[in-house]
Amino acid sequence: MPQSRLGNCKGTRDGLAVGLYAMLPTKAPTDLTMPQFLLYFRTLTIGALGGLVGYLFHFPLGWLVGAMLSTIPCAMAGVRVPTHWGLRSMMIGTIGLMAGAAFTPDVVSRAGEWAFSLAGVAVYCVIITAIGLFICLKVGKLDRATAAFSAAPGGLSEILVLGPSYGADVRSLSLVHGMRLTVILVIVPFVIVWVGTGNGPTQMNRTLDLSLAMPLKDYAILGACLIVGVIGGKKIRLPGSHLTGPLILSAIVHYFGLTHSSPPQLIVVVAQIVIGTSVAQFFNNTTLRQVLGGLVVGGGLTVVNLGVAALFALAFQTWLGIPFAAGLIALVPGGLPEMSLISIALGLDAAFVSLHHLFRVVLVLVFLPLLVPLWISKPGSSIETKS
Repeated sequence: MPQSRLGNCKGTRDGLAVGLYAMLPTKAPTDLTMPQFLLYFRTLTIGALGGLVGYLFHFPLGWLVGAMLSTIPCAMAGVRVPTHWGLRSMMIGTIGLMAGAAFTPDVVSRAGEWAFSLAGVAVYCVIITAIGLFICLKVGKLDRATAAFSAAPGGLSEILVLGPSYGADVRSLSLVHGMRLTVILVIVPFVIVWVGTGNGPTQMNRTLDLSLAMPLKDYAILGACLIVGVIGGKKIRLPGSHLTGPLILSAIVHYFGLTHSSPPQLIVVVAQIVIGTSVAQFFNNTTLRQVLGGLVVGGGLTVVNLGVAALFALAFQTWLGIPFAAGLIALVPGGLPEMSLISIALGLDAAFVSLHHLFRVVLVLVFLPLLVPLWISKPGSSIETKS
């Protein structure tokens, strides 16, 4: 199979393990003797300082964007900036708790009104995947398997698991999706602040409440939702289980009025830093040439995603009465936890946004394994792979 221009790691059935191996530094790092917990602490410190700069310079979603932009150059330079996946899972689960808090009886009573917008998500996914395939094949010169999984609109973790079993190049998938995620997370908050959330241009909430004040009963209820949701969601294989498990349980306890609290703002800030630093993994020890190649393809996909999403969001606003900002955030495939976090930070309808992104991820996970064999045969089959 021809190799893509963005990487040189062949996919295998080892899935995510191969993806992580492909992202390890090829140069010998200078911090091999540093204990792992110190590496985690260093990563979070760099991310927190970058997040503070983003906050002070009034970046929309500054803690996340600043953490991301401060750790990515370190990863490119070969500095180890590992992510503690257990901590990341807990922070994603915390976002799920906040998104679940939006499922009030009033919101649930309006869920039937979202049928047409959910159908719009399905049509949107078909359009951007078709255009994305053209970009990946003709501009990125990716092989057919890698192009199929690069053009797919998420979910990222599942893409890195499924892709190698069909011969997709994991390094290319990581760079393309990582670059797309980075560009979307930087651009979208600025766009929303500029166009407004439905009542004209808006401003991010600049208050910073560092208190952890919340009734002990609510801590117990939300803590149980977090732990049971993360573990249970993984056991029953929910899509995006670290977010959707806690989200579902939080929605239930808020719907029935067992609690009306959400996690304190300080925890949300920490969640932004942790999630922001985790994006750096996709740029571990990459060269400038590889990043530029990823930027061409990932940037092209992002332009398409945003442009088509804007058209659909305008249609949602015109015919369905859905605010443009909510429609845009609900459509852009920037990651389920990340888009949920943006909707919360911007004061949008987190229930609406989370449900639409979950629907998108389910569509991808259901139809991608069914359609990819029609596009490209699995390695080892009798059918020759075409480039």
